Amino acid sequence: MLDKIKEHFYKSYNLVFWVLFGPAILWTLLGIHELYTKYFDLLTKEDHLQFFLRFFFPISVGLLVTSLVRRQRIRRELLAEKIQKYLEN
Repeated sequence: MLDKIKEHFYKSYNLVFWVLFGPAILWTLLGIHELYTKYFDLLTKEDHLQFFLRFFFPISVGLLVTSLVRRQRIRRELLAEKIQKYLEN
């Protein structure tokens, strides 16, 4: 597990991403925590719906696209294996 983390950060573009966007992500999550712990009673139903749509909808779309791409890659790999077996026989 630790080796995979080290391998991830050895790539310069991954390191740059986390240096640039890591603090922004952390700051956003801390702001959301403060909003929902201190000011929860002041929020209306519309505020909750807007937060849900702006925060969780992009995450769900990203997860859907990621799973579809992964499924396509797995199918492509299986097809390549079948072709390779066919060519070997």
